[in-house]
Amino acid sequence: MSVLIAYATHSGATETLAERMRETLAAAGITAEKISVDDNPDPSRFDAAIIGSGIRVEAVEKTFVTWVKEHSAALADRPVAFFTCSGSASDPRKEGRQNGAESFLRDAAFTPVATRNFPGWVIMDRIPMHERVLLKSMRTPTGDFRDLDAVAAWTREIAPQLTA
Repeated sequence: MSVLIAYATHSGATETLAERMRETLAAAGITAEKISVDDNPDPSRFDAAIIGSGIRVEAVEKTFVTWVKEHSAALADRPVAFFTCSGSASDPRKEGRQNGAESFLRDAAFTPVATRNFPGWVIMDRIPMHERVLLKSMRTPTGDFRDLDAVAAWTREIAPQLTA
């Protein structure tokens, strides 16, 4: 059993979630590789996939969308779980929903076995200046909102769906 963990990140938070997923699967005896979509991993080399993207301005990363489209047939042919990472996911008013994730999934050529929107971080010195201005004008809370224990718990929860 092998699982691809493919991710797109802007400031690095999504990669840290992908690494926690890889560690959790490895601890369960499941072979998993964490690979950025920038490196164009081939999902057909794996039995299952966990794919995820950072959310920026209510959308998944463009590189992620391009990679998913390029590999849509392979993704549709195996169990796939989907996750996002954004600072806004920590907002309790959103109740775990993420417009960017929902929009992406409406157009996806596969149906994920599981989805999850995880909080990330909003660290201003890791964000381009034009985005900082926008985030400040929106009074976006800053900080590290990641919950790596929740990431590990979700990964353990979905592992049977990936290995079925």
